[in-house]
Amino acid sequence: MSSSWGLATVTKVEELKTETVSGLLVYHRYEDVGYSTQAVFLDDGTILDSRFDERRSRSGMPLEYVYCTGKSIDWSKYDSENIIPQKNIVNAFVVNFEMFQREGRGLYFYSDTKGSGKTMIACAVANEVLKTHDISVKFISVADYIELVKARDDTSREIIQAILEAGLLILDDIGTQVENKEWITTALFRLIDRRYTNHYPTIFTSNVWIEDLKTDSRIADRIYAVSVPVIMPEINVRRQLADKHTKEFIRTIMQE
Repeated sequence: MSSSWGLATVTKVEELKTETVSGLLVYHRYEDVGYSTQAVFLDDGTILDSRFDERRSRSGMPLEYVYCTGKSIDWSKYDSENIIPQKNIVNAFVVNFEMFQREGRGLYFYSDTKGSGKTMIACAVANEVLKTHDISVKFISVADYIELVKARDDTSREIIQAILEAGLLILDDIGTQVENKEWITTALFRLIDRRYTNHYPTIFTSNVWIEDLKTDSRIADRIYAVSVPVIMPEINVRRQLADKHTKEFIRTIMQE
């Protein structure tokens, strides 16, 4: 195979795939000087399993959700509700993630009911994005973020910096902080404002609607400005799953 490439002619192209790289080796020859160069490696943009697993393992997602993907979301659990709008928004976020990146927009999963699947779906969405985008994803609850800020040690500062600059952040349970101290408000504002200013998408989960967040109005306004709401049905799917597993366990032990 050969074709014109600037002042050189491509003489051969080889596919190269290993556990750590995926792309093409391109050999070319400079006709005017009469010699061939070493092969040039061109990354084809493939997100390798090893890279995907590394990003996922370093995300901080809860162990029960770290391996969740789109296939893990059982929308049939909400069969008593019209869940199509929520499905469409979730799918659009994964498929059109570049557009969300350009706008700095994320999602705001909300339901008053705890255990409605908000956190699991948020993690599944993030993992789907990781399959096709080589970005850093971080997960942290608001309560844990406040503890990091309070710690003030070097390790905590490094983690905070990674959260501030993450390509996609899941901020879990926004609005649950009990204390409304000035230093907490300041810490949360710096986080939200940094991501708002730099167009870093954030996925929020909450039992509190955006307009009812008991926090600085500047924080709520920024969250409102960049979040697409995903209002989840008031169904406790966690309890449904627990009931199912309990029944299966009882059935198993009764057969022993």
